Amino acid sequence: GFKAHLWVYNGQSPGPTIEVVEGDRVRVFVTNKLPERTSIHWHGQRLPNGMDGVVGLTQMPIEPGKTFVYEFVARRPGTFMYHPHADEMTQMAMGMMGFWVT
Repeated sequence: GFKAHLWVYNGQSPGPTIEVVEGDRVRVFVTNKLPERTSIHWHGQRLPNGMDGVVGLTQMPIEPGKTFVYEFVARRPGTFMYHPHADEMTQMAMGMMGFWVT
C-alpha cells in the first residue's frame, strides 16, 4: 500500500455517490477547504446556469473558506459524474470526482 495526499469530497475519493429520484429537489452545500478556488459541475444534468459550476462562464468560483449552495431539480435519469470546473485537471487528479445516479 501507499499513502497519498488527496483533495476529496466528504473525506473520500471518489466522492460519495449521490442518489436521487428524478424530480427531487437537490441541495448541496459546498464549503471550500482547498487552498484555491473550486466549483462543482454536474455532468448530464439540465440545470439553471448559475448551478452548472463552470467557473468563468456560468458561475463565480467558490473561494477558499467560502460556502456555496447548489440547488436544483434532478431532471435527467442516468448515471453521471460530478467534478470541479475550476482548475479541474489539477483538482480531479488530486481525487475530486464522484458519481451521480438519478
